Amino acid sequence: MPFRSHDNKKREGGFPIVLTASAIEMSDFNLDPFVAFVGGFPLGIFPKTLLRKTVYPPVRLHQDQTVRFAPYGLRKVEALLAEKFGPENIATVHPLQLDRFVGPQTKAVGISTMDPLGLGFVSRTYTNILGLRGKPANLIEFEALLSMRPLRRHHPRILVGGAGAWQLMGSNLMTRFGIDAIISGHVEPSVVEVFKKAVNGEKLDQVVETKAPEMGEIPTIRNPSIYGTVEITRGCGRRCQFCSPTMGDAYSFPLELILEEAKINAHNGSRMIILQTDDLFLYMSGPAFIPNKKTILKLIREIAAIKGVEFIQIAHMSLPPLVYDPEILKEIGPILAEKSMWRYGNGGPCASVEIGIETGSTRLVRRYMKGKSLPYDPEQWQDIVVQATGIMNDAGINPLATLILGLPGETEEDVMETLRLLDKLKSAKIFYVPLLFTSEKGTALEGFNPMDLGGLTDLHWEILSTCWRQNLEKWEPAFFPFARIADGLPPRTRLRAFLSIYAVAKKIGKEMGRFRRSLRLLS
Repeated sequence: MPFRSHDNKKREGGFPIVLTASAIEMSDFNLDPFVAFVGGFPLGIFPKTLLRKTVYPPVRLHQDQTVRFAPYGLRKVEALLAEKFGPENIATVHPLQLDRFVGPQTKAVGISTMDPLGLGFVSRTYTNILGLRGKPANLIEFEALLSMRPLRRHHPRILVGGAGAWQLMGSNLMTRFGIDAIISGHVEPSVVEVFKKAVNGEKLDQVVETKAPEMGEIPTIRNPSIYGTVEITRGCGRRCQFCSPTMGDAYSFPLELILEEAKINAHNGSRMIILQTDDLFLYMSGPAFIPNKKTILKLIREIAAIKGVEFIQIAHMSLPPLVYDPEILKEIGPILAEKSMWRYGNGGPCASVEIGIETGSTRLVRRYMKGKSLPYDPEQWQDIVVQATGIMNDAGINPLATLILGLPGETEEDVMETLRLLDKLKSAKIFYVPLLFTSEKGTALEGFNPMDLGGLTDLHWEILSTCWRQNLEKWEPAFFPFARIADGLPPRTRLRAFLSIYAVAKKIGKEMGRFRRSLRLLS
């Protein structure tokens, strides 16, 4: 059961341990996880107070002003620390509430972060393409958090972890904001010991590199997570060299643990359950990534049957298992469509999930992501993509697909192969998100320079404009005639026109949705 560790009065002297994240990460973006990508954009021209009300409003609070929902990783940390220090000594809070919880008795403040400096794939790509200048919103809010008066006044030890903690290594932010330690990697094996040292005033290593935890070291969350996130697998094992999760072996969590966390979320007000995984088909999979149809069907059906679950969102799927056993989606597709919050361009319901196409080049697949095509050969990659996306569309699932531009050693022929693949997919219902290669820490390619706009060729720009033209045609058909006007422009100008038209379409669609809801209330 969830724990409530304190009353609704300000605790004199503060709590020994306080957990938080930036204002942008303590929001559910009005229950739209894809809007969270705007955190990578420079939004400094808008007042933070306006953004916090409209773009990333704070999660709901309990009467005692702790958060009802928090990032999933922070909930895992909370559970571990509650076991060691007692739940009454821990408060998980929104940053704007720090003054109620941080005081002279506060020994440690733990901060979770996904993309503190805006250096992730999406952040770098679209900030550059749109020609935006200034600090990304993620950085603005991260700086705002670390500048909060209670932290500067009471000087607790500040510990930072999460998927984006690597961005802070070697940066002046550690010194500038007094970050005492960065926990890099999975927190479970080390976080309790680090907090114990912090609470006791012992010396801390500036960077704590962790190892992969044993299954028994991973706790069950005690309180609900943002988006109702529940982890079903961890790791991947396909060894794609640009992606850190794929470098480690995969393991699946027991169904009873998954259902317990899903119920904690649903029974405490979360309408959505996100099944966090690097690939749904890894769940209890066999050798060579052969999917386990029986356990996947049982998982989805039991999640859907939980009272209060309105929406189910799967984080990622890989493509080869769909070709290997297309019957899986035929059975779970209707459930996912029924439990989806998404609508296709014509207004019909559809499910969506992120997939990684990355490239159409057999050479690059073989060189950097040989495991991606298993149980098939890299030479079959284009056929796998075409067949698998067709199977998804037939099952009512219209995926969001990433492509990576500028992998190290990419040639003009490699780029041409990707354009040929896009031509084969022109009738498919896919939302494309082409990305610039980013060298993230913990990947096999972390030593390579990231791609920037100056390195893009005309063919790269052709891929970018082709993808966004397809997005308009398939997802905003009412606005597609405007895209045709831009067809004669050079690729760079054409791309920016497509992005602008898409942004306007989404804004009008949002306002129309509000208008229709108002009419229903009046009728």
